[in-house]
Amino acid sequence: MKINKWEEQRSSEASKSTLLLAGIMGVILVVLLLIYVSIPRVPSGQNQGMPEVEAIATRSVKAVRENLRLSPNGTKIGELIQGAELEVLEDRGAWLHVRVEGWIWKESTSPSPA
Repeated sequence: MKINKWEEQRSSEASKSTLLLAGIMGVILVVLLLIYVSIPRVPSGQNQGMPEVEAIATRSVKAVRENLRLSPNGTKIGELIQGAELEVLEDRGAWLHVRVEGWIWKESTSPSPA
């Protein structure tokens, strides 16, 4: 089967585009990985010498589902369901800094990096 010059050029351009896209995606992946590994983490069970914060109140979630965030308007780190009990550590107007206690199935977890 004979391929004309136009089809050869088109195939070559498509290959170059695919390689360029793969390269860009690789760079993005590396940048995201570097950001992830640079996020400081507190080892499980350690509070880095800081005293335990006492709860100032207790509340329960009244919404069917509510987001749990790292900071006010910050990154979503989980969801709480209606009725979940919370210890209030700090009241900042529209936002509450809370502590949640619960259990999770061990097989759904992995060790944290040291």
